[in-house]
Amino acid sequence: MNIIAATPQHLSEMNEVILSAKRHWGYSEEMMSAWLPDLLVDEDVLANRSFWVLEEQGRVAGVFSISVEDDQSCELEDFWVSPELMGQGAGRLMFAFIQNWLREQKLPELTIVSDPNAKGFYERMGAEEVGSKPSLPVGRTLPVMRYVCDEL
Repeated sequence: MNIIAATPQHLSEMNEVILSAKRHWGYSEEMMSAWLPDLLVDEDVLANRSFWVLEEQGRVAGVFSISVEDDQSCELEDFWVSPELMGQGAGRLMFAFIQNWLREQKLPELTIVSDPNAKGFYERMGAEEVGSKPSLPVGRTLPVMRYVCDEL
């Protein structure tokens, strides 16, 4: 498995991974449709955040991105693993890359607005829940997590 910077040529495969990973959790097509505008990546989104892909045997098998604000706060915007690689170490490899990147950029912490199904993964990576954020449909909330970089 190899992690590289995402390019426009990766967009189609990136979106395939995103959709298959989200559908893996059994969400209805109605909910998927409500979330689609925020889930999919296009060239504008790709140009405005730091995006990487995890390649496995020449194909995109993971997607992740981080946005950094002027005040140096940063947020994990995307973190998707192909369902066939879930539980196989791909997510750990991607998160280790993020940890190293945060150290290199001298960014002390990362905010993660997590899917409820991914909360346990982020906790295993060292993040802690610090709040919640409203989502769709109305009444649904997402855990807000914080990962603190231990070595800057």
